Amino acid sequence: MTEKEKKTVVETSGTAQKDPRRTDAMRKTQRIEAIMEIVRIVAGMAIAYIVALLILVAISDDPVFIVKQFILGPFSSPRRIGSIVNLAVPFTLCGLSMCFMYAVNKFNLIGESIFMLSGCIITWVALAIGQNMPAIILIPLLLIVGAIVGAVLSFIPAIMDRKLNANVVVVSLMLNSVIAQLAIYILRYYMKDPGISFIGSYELPKQIQFATLFGKMRIGAGVIIALIAVVIVSIIFFKTAFGWKMRIVGSNPKFATAVGLSTLGISFAAQLAGGALAGVAGATEIMNSYKRFQWTASTGHGFDGLLVAVLAKKNPVLVPIGALFLAYVRIGADVVNTSGDIPYEFISVIQGIIILLVAAESFLSGFKNRLIYRSVQADKAKKSA
Repeated sequence: MTEKEKKTVVETSGTAQKDPRRTDAMRKTQRIEAIMEIVRIVAGMAIAYIVALLILVAISDDPVFIVKQFILGPFSSPRRIGSIVNLAVPFTLCGLSMCFMYAVNKFNLIGESIFMLSGCIITWVALAIGQNMPAIILIPLLLIVGAIVGAVLSFIPAIMDRKLNANVVVVSLMLNSVIAQLAIYILRYYMKDPGISFIGSYELPKQIQFATLFGKMRIGAGVIIALIAVVIVSIIFFKTAFGWKMRIVGSNPKFATAVGLSTLGISFAAQLAGGALAGVAGATEIMNSYKRFQWTASTGHGFDGLLVAVLAKKNPVLVPIGALFLAYVRIGADVVNTSGDIPYEFISVIQGIIILLVAAESFLSGFKNRLIYRSVQADKAKKSA
C-alpha cells in the first residue's frame, strides 16, 4: 500500500461511535472494519480446518475414510449433534467470561480453576441443603453460589495486579493449580461416595439435574442459560455505560484516563464480572451434564473460553459461533480417534493455527485497508462530481 493510501486510511479510521457529526465516510469505514473482522475470523477458522484435513490425509492409513469421518461424523447421528451443542454450552459461558477480561486487556486466566471449584462447591451445597428444596429455588441459588465463587477467586489475581503490580497472567496460572487441588481435597474428604468404584461425590439431587431437550439429541437445558447469558452480556457490552467504558479502557487506557475514567476500577470490575460468569459456567456444566461431581483434574474449559473469546474478537454476539465451531472440531476429533488411527491430540495443532491467524492483526489487514481507501476515494469522487 502506498503512503497516500495509508494516510487516507489513518485519517478516516475514527471510532467515535456516538458522535452525531460522524461523516458518511466514517460510517462506511467502520462498516468495512466490522465486516472484515468477521471475514478474518471465518478465514482463520477455514484455513485451520483445511490444515486439519491435510494432516489427517498425511498421517492416516485410510485418509478418505478418516476425512469423511472428521467432516461428517459429528452430524452422523442426533446424539452426536446434541453432543456438539452440549459441549458448546460451557465453551460459550467461558468465552463470555473471557470477553470481560479481553475487553480491558487483563488476561486473568483464573477461569480455568473457577470452573472446577464452582462445580465442586455447588455440589457440596446441593448435597448439604438441597434434598428437599424445590428446583425453582435451588437452581438459581446454586447459580448465584457459583457466581460468588467465581467473583471471589478472580478477586485474588485482580487485587494482586492492582496493589502489588504482579503479572495477572502468571498469578492466575499459578493459582489454577492450587485451587484445583483444593477442589480435589473437598471431593475426597467431604463428598466422596464410598459406594462407587471411582472417585466421585454422592449423586446430585434429582431436581437440579437438568432435563434433556429435543428427543434423541438429548440437548441439556443448560443451553437456555447459555443463550440468556449471551443476550445479557451483549446488552452490557453494547447498551450500557459500563460496556462502553470497558471498551474504551481496553482500546486506549491513556485516553480513558484523560477523560476521567477510572481505568483501574473498570478493569477490576470487568475481571470480577468475568470470574462470576466462569463460576456460573462451572455450576451449569455440573447440573447440565453430570449426576455427581467427579473432576479430579482441570477440565480445560477455562482455556477453551480464551480460545473462543479470541475467535469472537471479544464480541459476545459472536461467542456462540466460535463455541459451536470449537465443539464441532472437538467432536470430529473424538470421532476419528475412536473410529480410526488418529490421536486426539492433533486437535492442539488446529487450535494453535486458529489462534495464530485470528489473533494476528496483520492477517488480511492490507486487503481491509485497500477497501477503506477505495471507499474514501469513491466518496471524494462523488462529492466533486
